[in-house]
Amino acid sequence: MGLVTWIIVGVMILAIIGLGWQVFVSGVFKGAEKIIGSSPELKNITLKAKQYIVNITKNTSQVLKR
Repeated sequence: MGLVTWIIVGVMILAIIGLGWQVFVSGVFKGAEKIIGSSPELKNITLKAKQYIVNITKNTSQVLKR
């Protein structure tokens, strides 16, 4: 890995330690929601991805029940 990658990983680890895991994750989700809400195209792509994931989990659970 490059030096920049190691620096980014280090900063993220320090942010998680300093903020706590739950605060860090909720901040990431809030930021993602702001980015997704800024563009209709991203909103459509996000909805399609959610539907795809829901379908995969439903199909997997049905297969595992058999």
